[in-house]
Amino acid sequence: MTKNAIAWIREDFRIDHNPALSYATQNHENVIALYIYNKTDFDNKREAQKWWLFKSLETFKSELSKYKINLQILAGDEVDIFSKIKKKDEVSIYWNKIYEPDVIAKGKKIRDVFLKNEIEFKYFKGNILNEFQEVTKNDGTPFKVFTPFWRNAEQKYLGLPPSKNYIVKKKTKIISFFKNCVEPKSILPKKIGIKNLRIIGKSQGMSQKKFLTI
Repeated sequence: MTKNAIAWIREDFRIDHNPALSYATQNHENVIALYIYNKTDFDNKREAQKWWLFKSLETFKSELSKYKINLQILAGDEVDIFSKIKKKDEVSIYWNKIYEPDVIAKGKKIRDVFLKNEIEFKYFKGNILNEFQEVTKNDGTPFKVFTPFWRNAEQKYLGLPPSKNYIVKKKTKIISFFKNCVEPKSILPKKIGIKNLRIIGKSQGMSQKKFLTI
């Protein structure tokens, strides 16, 4: 097992109940948390969400520092960034799954890159009760009606052993792995339209006038 590990953070800006982060800290001497900001996922689509992302990264970075874990932020495409990591770098990579179709497709490309470059990796169950392939009819096919699907899913979940207590272990020192990192504030939109301003202000419990004074 490698000395260093990367916990790839995607939508899981939390210390508690974070299987990937917990596993990395429990099994490696040094851990780096990585967030990849892919601007194509946000520009002209989710401008208002950039404010939420900025605040989440800023807060999470501060929380991780208490465990001597460095949150490094890179801007770019996930596949391109991970393709640059080679076996000689001696690092393992962990992440929690996301189940949206386009994200799953990209995840398969990243997995293939790691296999090609001989990178140790492991992914964990995401924010769901059951894996979708676990909830099927007796003949193995998926449900088409919600009520029997939910009954089956609930029964399977309640029959599982108690969830693990995913503890994040404090490291002895903070290290860096990536170069050309960006700060959370660089994600903020350059221009904020009135519509986005209202969305942001509402999410932060602010009036438009108060927000403009920040």
